[in-house]
Amino acid sequence: MDSGKHQSMDSQSKEPFSLRTLSVMRSLIINPSTPKPTVTSILQTLTGSLQSAHAASHQAHHILKLLFNIAASHPSLSQLVLDSLRSNLPKPSTSLAIEGTIESLDALASISDQGPVSLDDSLFVSLCFGPSVKSRIWMLKNAGLRFQVRPALLLGVCLGFTKDPYPYVRDASLQGILCLGELGVFEDGSLVKACYQRAVQLLNDMEDCVRLSAVRVVASWGLMLAASNADMKTYWSNEVFAKICSMARDMSMKVRTEAFNGLGKMEIVSEDFLLQSLSKRVLAFGKKKEALYQSTSEQFVKLATSVAGALVHGLEDEFFEVRKSACQSLHTLTILSLEFAHEALNFLMDMLNDDSVAVRLQALETLHFMAINGCLKLQEKHLHMFLGVLVDNNREVRYAGRKIHKVVKLNDRSLFKSSIDGLLENLVHHPQDENDVFSGFSHLGRKHKKYVGLIIKGIFEEVEAAFEGNFEFNSAKIAALLTLSISAPLLNGHIGSIPPVMFSYAVTFLGRIYCAFSDIKDRNALLVYLCEKSKSTGYSGGDAANLTCNEVIDTEIESQITKEPKEVANCKEVKQQSGYDEVTNFTNYILAKLPDMWPMIESGFTNKVLKSLRCWKEELVTMMTSNSLGSGDALPFTLQFLRIFKLLAEIWQHLLPTRFCSEIMGKWELRLGKLDKRVKELLSSFVGFSAEEEINILELILLTFALKLCKVEICSGNLTFKRLKTTYLQVESLLKESSALPSNFIVELGKLLHENSTSITDASSCSSLPFDKCLKLFSIKKFMFHGTIKHLKAELSVPNNDLEHPFPYVSGLPVGIPCDITVHNVSSRNRLWLRMSTDDGFMHHVFLDLDLFEGSGGVKKISFAAPFYRTTKANSVKLKVCIGVESLFENVCPVQIRGGPKHELVLLCSEKEVYLSKINKE
Repeated sequence: MDSGKHQSMDSQSKEPFSLRTLSVMRSLIINPSTPKPTVTSILQTLTGSLQSAHAASHQAHHILKLLFNIAASHPSLSQLVLDSLRSNLPKPSTSLAIEGTIESLDALASISDQGPVSLDDSLFVSLCFGPSVKSRIWMLKNAGLRFQVRPALLLGVCLGFTKDPYPYVRDASLQGILCLGELGVFEDGSLVKACYQRAVQLLNDMEDCVRLSAVRVVASWGLMLAASNADMKTYWSNEVFAKICSMARDMSMKVRTEAFNGLGKMEIVSEDFLLQSLSKRVLAFGKKKEALYQSTSEQFVKLATSVAGALVHGLEDEFFEVRKSACQSLHTLTILSLEFAHEALNFLMDMLNDDSVAVRLQALETLHFMAINGCLKLQEKHLHMFLGVLVDNNREVRYAGRKIHKVVKLNDRSLFKSSIDGLLENLVHHPQDENDVFSGFSHLGRKHKKYVGLIIKGIFEEVEAAFEGNFEFNSAKIAALLTLSISAPLLNGHIGSIPPVMFSYAVTFLGRIYCAFSDIKDRNALLVYLCEKSKSTGYSGGDAANLTCNEVIDTEIESQITKEPKEVANCKEVKQQSGYDEVTNFTNYILAKLPDMWPMIESGFTNKVLKSLRCWKEELVTMMTSNSLGSGDALPFTLQFLRIFKLLAEIWQHLLPTRFCSEIMGKWELRLGKLDKRVKELLSSFVGFSAEEEINILELILLTFALKLCKVEICSGNLTFKRLKTTYLQVESLLKESSALPSNFIVELGKLLHENSTSITDASSCSSLPFDKCLKLFSIKKFMFHGTIKHLKAELSVPNNDLEHPFPYVSGLPVGIPCDITVHNVSSRNRLWLRMSTDDGFMHHVFLDLDLFEGSGGVKKISFAAPFYRTTKANSVKLKVCIGVESLFENVCPVQIRGGPKHELVLLCSEKEVYLSKINKE
């Protein structure tokens, strides 16, 4: 039977394979369950067909793809595949055979995991000089990278083809030369010079792609040429620098970008040429300089003209890619000359105001590199731009700016004071940066102890006044000033003029500021340091202050060192500092600002409010996606509240009759629908609200209904009014159970409902009620996030399913959808459902019994197969699967889905796409 099978396969191998046969082979190859003998048999069949298939390029193409799949899916057979390809490599006698040879070589190089594949000289030459231009280009690009060809032969062929009439062949030959240069196999100076000079000639080529590769070769081989002759190294370095600078004004953006990338690779450049690159006017150097650089007057002027203003042109380029590359080139060039670094600093400061974030970040990275190497000498004129990055809207830009503050050495007291003010302003505008700002103060104090001593008197007076309650206690600012003060004596131990009581004050902020010293001390070591310095006798202050600080420290030592760890966790100091988590601090800052913005909305300054909301939303989204921050429940809660506030702001600007017209009615109704949905999500997907907070959220729902009813054009009849009354009764009940006071809006709405409870008979009568009067009394209430508020969320994954790996199903029979589900903060009060829907609107729900979930605490998991019954006769089906919780807060007009939820679902995760494929009968 086996012999018959092999005979049939052999006979089949002599005939072209049908597409169906090739498809079946591929399915067997990529299926990990296919037995190895079957795959081996397929390999033998394909190998037997490969030689004859080269006569038909389309057949050879498919066979080579299948051989590649065998090597990729079955590594143990990869050597057999390589042997098969080598033994069946066609001879490039015709154009068709050349294409087959190229495809075979491509597959051979892709499968080989032992480095470049050895290639016969005659085969390489015949492919390069064959009639196929496409094959010639491919060979020149890959010869040095993926195939082993004699370097001398490859260089000769590549140099010859740099004069080819086809631009892409010239480009490929330059890429081949570049690859040889990176291998570093040539030591003959004359050969290196010949390659360099040929690339210089091609800098004037008509085609962009050729000039782009020529710039790369000039930079690479030019450096090789300079290194090959120590006596002429300066001359050739200046020559290469000038040639690359001449391309800074090229018409192609990519060429200009590559030119500045090349400048960033320079190892030696004369200072005069560096300075000339920052001046568009050709500078006068004199005869001595010309002799020094081994150039004649004519050569020197020509080089200087090429260099003149090159870097300035790059920094002023219209494309951000070029500006970024120019900034990056300064990264290397500034360490070659201190005077050049000082001049370049003026231009880099201007780049900090660039429209592109990428350019600003690169400029800051260059400044940071200059600071590390001692080349950054800040002056008063630089401060405005330099400190401006600390309040930039982009989080990464601010972080890069603070990195420079941590390493820069300031040589003036006024600069030091301005840096402190800049960091404090950063703290005010972006409180979420607190930890890194404190770290900046810590490094600033360590590097500038002298300046800290000069301003410590003013700092001490401000801190002492704050602790004594003489003015509003700005805890963030006080913590920052304390961090600066205690960091000054950190390295040499002598506190100098710093009052010891400052170290006592710092102990009370220990939980908040210890992260600023994490690079040199942990929390316990910092506490010991503060204890030691607070008892120092080196300060000449009064005894009373020392006595006070000693008493404070003795108490802290007792509470944090001698107590058990469990008791330490409960001590008052730790409790006070636990609320200063970076995320919660930022979210509460936003939530506290929203009520202050409401009068601006009522006054018509909506655009200004929306701009602030957008900035905050971007920060929240960035923090949620960052792995370095635990977003917890505070970020999604604040983000949801921001969305609600934004919708209210957009709706409120159209409330005035003079601005309300039929053109915006659709937008009005759409936004009201979104507002209704968002508030329900807030109430249903978060738990742990106090009675007062729940009343405030229900007030938002009442506001939504009132907005709908106040405009007769979109009044939804008795249903909306019924929902309004039901929600109001809930608010009334909560007010009776708690000590919370009703807002003016709720009081006025209650009067309206009680006075007109008997007069409302139909939809038209409800629209006649004066809801406008209630709306005028509405205002946003202040929310503060606290630990009892928890976010209901779910994670859903459907393993081993995607577009290429659908689940099989039989039409008319149910199919199981394997689901891995994780839910957070869900209790038995919540009714969870798994919803499966199709594009035609059909929905199927599966109830999730929490008793079947595993896990304790706030996280529970379950894995099960959810049944889906509507398997159609279609060849494929796409399902959208998600998890939702029933919104139980209102019982008016339940959804009544048969076999599903009886109330509206609030989704706890994004929809997951599941792919099904019908099993066809053979």
